Amino acid sequence: MSLLAQVAHHSVGDARRLALMGGAYGNVPALEACLGHARARGCDAFAFLGDMTGCCGHSDEILALVRDNFPIIVAGNLEQQAHLGASDCACNYTDAADGRCSGAAHAYSLLSLNATNQAWLGTLPDLALVETRLGRLLLCHGSPAQTNEFLYESEVPDEQLIAWLEEADAVGMACTHTGLPWMLRVPGKRFALNCGVVGKPDHDADPAVHFAILELLPEIPLLERMQIERVEYDHSRWAHQIAHEGVEEIFVRPLVDGRWTVGLASLPQIERLKHDLIMGACSNAADG
Repeated sequence: MSLLAQVAHHSVGDARRLALMGGAYGNVPALEACLGHARARGCDAFAFLGDMTGCCGHSDEILALVRDNFPIIVAGNLEQQAHLGASDCACNYTDAADGRCSGAAHAYSLLSLNATNQAWLGTLPDLALVETRLGRLLLCHGSPAQTNEFLYESEVPDEQLIAWLEEADAVGMACTHTGLPWMLRVPGKRFALNCGVVGKPDHDADPAVHFAILELLPEIPLLERMQIERVEYDHSRWAHQIAHEGVEEIFVRPLVDGRWTVGLASLPQIERLKHDLIMGACSNAADG
């Protein structure tokens, strides 16, 4: 598969640490907490990999926060659909019920999106190529070939990652979209990662959210170069606020207990089993 067409070119100069975030879904305090955490960890470059808007609403507010803090932004499927004014999220879930629920969340996000911001979303690129002292990085939302493609850790073949990296002449790539972070070594001293999402937990009975930090100094070993960061925020207060504003309980509950209500049926079997084991272990610990 070839790369998507609309590519933005960036350079982060001599930056040492790149914060990679995605999937805010309108969760303002979670993104603010992640930005504070990244700066405390010494990040001096920032990239957002799409899906600013979503089930929490607050679309104009979250867009302002992203624009003010991320010099590098690529479009997610939610930005693309919001720009068109489409009621469907084009999330690409395999389960119909997951698709309907995500579509409802997307439709809700349009209520807090003004016309100026809706037009701006149409200017966002599909991909970003970023020059760093580590080498060139390829940044996308879903995959480099399809904005809403789910790249799950259990399903990504090395051959496909190699092809994308070679076509972009990149040493590494990063994506989001699945809500589940992962890090992979790719043959040829290259790498790929999913940065997770900052707007909801990753179905592990933990309300904390996640993003990735990439060390850009070439002398740092490959296994130490990629880090997934866990970030706490006042999820209870936020959940209470958005519930009062009218967000449906199906979208509020995961922010409180760290358990997904949407997307589970669309997970590949390996990811589903892994998270079932996590849920079982959490239940046993609570019972004990």
